[in-house]
Amino acid sequence: MHNLKQNAVISPALLSDRHADKEIHMPISTIHVLEGRYDERRLRKVSAGVQDALIRVQKVTADDVFQIIHELPRHRFFHTPSYLGMKYSDDFILLEVASVSGLPKETRLAMLKELNARIVAEAGIPPDDLMIHLSPDPAENYSFGQATSAKRRMASARLMRT
Repeated sequence: MHNLKQNAVISPALLSDRHADKEIHMPISTIHVLEGRYDERRLRKVSAGVQDALIRVQKVTADDVFQIIHELPRHRFFHTPSYLGMKYSDDFILLEVASVSGLPKETRLAMLKELNARIVAEAGIPPDDLMIHLSPDPAENYSFGQATSAKRRMASARLMRT
C-alpha cells in the first residue's frame, strides 16, 4: 500500500529537514464507502490510488500519508441514486481531500482527473461512482502536532535551514 507502517510516527525534526524547501500541502484524505462493499484488498487499492494521485499531481512525498477510511452501514451512508446525470450504485465512494490552500486551479482540476482515473481503475467502479470534494484551507488551520500551526512550523523549518 504505502512505504509507511501503520501508525508510523515522523519526528518533527525529520519533517523540518525534508520539507524545509518545499510548499507543504499536508493532504488529509477521508474515504467513505458502504460497509460490506469493499474487502481489505480493494480498500488498500483505493487508498493507494489516492496516495499515488497526490504524489503525482501535488508532488507530496511518499511519507506524507494521512488517510481515514470510513466503512458506514447503509443506515448511516445516504446518497441519491442519481444526480446531474450521474448514476450511483452501492459501490459509491465519497472522497474528501483537505489540504493547505495554495494550489492553482489547474492543479486542482488535474487532481480531480487523476484521482478519478486511479480510483476508478483500482476499485473497478464506474466513473460516476466516485464523488470528490477538495477542500483547501489556510495553513494556520492545521497542526502537525504539539499545538503548533503548520504555518508556524513551516516558517520555523525555513529559518532553521538558513
